[in-house]
Amino acid sequence: MEELKEVTKRSVRKNVQALRALVIQATPRTTIDLAKQDDEPGKPKDLPEDPLEALTLRGDVIEPPFDLLTLATLPEHNSELTPCIESMVENIEGYGYRLVPRVKFAVAEPEGEKVAAVSVEEVKAEHVRLENFFNYVCLDLSFVDFRKRLRFDLETTGNAYFEVIRSATQLIQGFNHVPAYQVRLGRQDVDPFKYPMPMLEMGNDGKVQVVKTEVFHRFRRFVQCKAIQRRNLSFVGGYQIRYFKEFGDPREFHFETGEVLDTPEKMAATPPEKRASEMVHFKLYAPRSPYGLPRFIGNLLSIFGDRAAEEINYVTFRNNNVPSMLVLVSNGQLTEGSIGRLKDFVESQIQGSDNYSKFVIVEAEGVMEGDEGGQVKLDVKPLSSTQVQDAMFQNYSKNNQDRVRCCFRLPPIFVGRSDDYTRATAESSRQLADEQIFAPAREVFDSWVNRILFPWMGIVYHKFKSNSPNTTDNTELVGILSGAERTGGMTPRIARLVLEDILGQELPDFPTIEGFDPDVPFSLAMAAAVKNQAQPTEVGQQVTALKSLMDDHLRGISDGQIMASLMRVRKELERTWKHEAGGRIVPQVGGAEENTES
Repeated sequence: MEELKEVTKRSVRKNVQALRALVIQATPRTTIDLAKQDDEPGKPKDLPEDPLEALTLRGDVIEPPFDLLTLATLPEHNSELTPCIESMVENIEGYGYRLVPRVKFAVAEPEGEKVAAVSVEEVKAEHVRLENFFNYVCLDLSFVDFRKRLRFDLETTGNAYFEVIRSATQLIQGFNHVPAYQVRLGRQDVDPFKYPMPMLEMGNDGKVQVVKTEVFHRFRRFVQCKAIQRRNLSFVGGYQIRYFKEFGDPREFHFETGEVLDTPEKMAATPPEKRASEMVHFKLYAPRSPYGLPRFIGNLLSIFGDRAAEEINYVTFRNNNVPSMLVLVSNGQLTEGSIGRLKDFVESQIQGSDNYSKFVIVEAEGVMEGDEGGQVKLDVKPLSSTQVQDAMFQNYSKNNQDRVRCCFRLPPIFVGRSDDYTRATAESSRQLADEQIFAPAREVFDSWVNRILFPWMGIVYHKFKSNSPNTTDNTELVGILSGAERTGGMTPRIARLVLEDILGQELPDFPTIEGFDPDVPFSLAMAAAVKNQAQPTEVGQQVTALKSLMDDHLRGISDGQIMASLMRVRKELERTWKHEAGGRIVPQVGGAEENTES
């Protein structure tokens, strides 16, 4: 490069004029080099051996298809990825949960026998136990925050892990979140292992019990590797290795070596605090790997490309590659004093960014022949029209952001883009996203709790249900409930379950009232309560009232007098209806009537 400059300079001097360019810019006030690292002389540059790499070469663990730490840091480098992941976290896990009774309560028949075998006291005792468990299952987090961390790991790396902690009596006491980027999967056992798996079984009499069924399963181990680092993530040296066993594996392992404690001698030599805990693994299914893959894995180039475009815009803005103006000097040159005064003026008087107050002085020196010289000319050329006025790659960045959002199948309103939305389109987007994306994801976690966790805990009377937002049209819902109630298809218990889904909270139990059954349709209960007791003016009760009047007037009347009795019934009904309408009916002597307005 220096040789090229010297050749250019010599070639220019051979011409009539020689050009010189001097760039004047304000001295930066503060310079921060984010990429600067502490590098001491004589410090070795090689890295220590990675124990996970050694375990992979030995075949003890499976290498993930992508670097998990890189995937975990991608939300820090992309402006669209973080809103998408946070939208998934809040809409799936952020509404809490409730406990729904699995069986009917015991109700008494007129003979005094109970139909169901479950009493209210048993269900209440189990409900209190579950409330206490979920309130403190994670000591430093609420259960909702615990689920949010799992969901963030799952959407970022495609995998989520947590440790299951048991007591000395093998009762499940708590959960502990484990960062996904630190965990590697061990290989599955070659031979399937037979063990008793607890399952829930419901009988014809309404009883639910836990039964253990002998099943075969290939278990796997998990390895957590944590590097010892400083606060700025610089490596200090050393690793910590922990082994975990799969949830439900009845075998014991050493948590530092992963060795199976399959003999009494090994069991006696290993204290309980040295035995491996259980781990649960959630993943977004990938057909080519036992690890999960995030939803955005097919758009990694869009993520990196959008980051590169933002860096180019930042560098362009920070350095201002095109100066603000040119100062052209022909047939002469500025003195050092003039250049110094211009530089001081730029640094002290012109406000704003240092680089945006930069300009260039171009000098032209004529060839002197005798006492005659060229005429000196000074000119100023502004370059503001050629400077970059706005960020570049706007369409490219927008397309990349749309691709990333489409990986999650999220409507634009969920990431803050609501310029073109109306109330109708916003409600439709919320309902569609909850039906197609969020609700199925909640069901996956609920299914694991109900099918796997609760049988191990001995929970038989309740189901775990994640709350969801109210995306139902209330007008349509009222119409559906009203139609079901009129046809006898709506019971108080069903109505309560619908309200719990809409409100997202548990409602209090039904009061104990004699003759009230929450599993009998309300319309049938009302019909039985007002039987033969209705007033003629009540809507829908004219038939009952007519039957009551016919019983009073036709008792002991022969067939020849039936028509006269019907006429008297008619007149009595008319008199009653007129009285209810506001008139007072006064009977006259001889059967005639006089209506006096009240």
